[in-house]
Amino acid sequence: MSNDVLARLRAANPNLDIRLISDPSFERFGHYLPQYDASEMIARTEAIVPKTERVAYETSVAALEEPCELNTTLIQEVYGGMDTQIGWCYGHNSSLNGVEYHRGSEINICVTDCIFLVGHVQDVLFGEEIRYDTANVRAFYAPKGSVVEFSPWNLHMAPIHVREGEQFCALVYLPRGTNERLPFSTPQVGENRLLRAVNKWMMGHPSIEPMIRGGVYPGLVGENPFVKSI
Repeated sequence: MSNDVLARLRAANPNLDIRLISDPSFERFGHYLPQYDASEMIARTEAIVPKTERVAYETSVAALEEPCELNTTLIQEVYGGMDTQIGWCYGHNSSLNGVEYHRGSEINICVTDCIFLVGHVQDVLFGEEIRYDTANVRAFYAPKGSVVEFSPWNLHMAPIHVREGEQFCALVYLPRGTNERLPFSTPQVGENRLLRAVNKWMMGHPSIEPMIRGGVYPGLVGENPFVKSI
């Protein structure tokens, strides 16, 4: 089934080299974790996830943080027992628009099929201006049920929906406090220009004017990668 969906996505997007999340090339950006069974958390999420036409994100959702075997195992084995928040990202999205990264791994559990557009911090040019060329972005298709770890050097944004008219949904595990409002300010120099929230460094594409007007640093150069759904 996943190979059929991948073939259709490739046919709809001949300009993109879309690969399965299990492809070895993903190891540059993180880890595919097939040893974990996410079925219980997916069922819990499907019963309560709202519908929206936009992209919605909540850092911490109490119903998702209720203990279960998977949550306990991920917190212990991936985060080494650190305090971990569990939220969700869902809705409709077809473009990259920006990238963010964290000082700590992010786990995504695919409640639906998802496409991830990812990059690597190593490809960011830090200087008087900060620039990231979107030609370095790679696309990966993650079937429903995939458990995916984004390493701290992974550049990412919201997932992409796969099927026309169907929203995506992914659970998002992060060190607690990530993406919350900053309780301090920093001099706007160097990498500080990218710091937008607690443990969140971010750049936007200049074409996304509301994002840039909101203060996101316009560091992306090149096209704004777009994925056509099937």
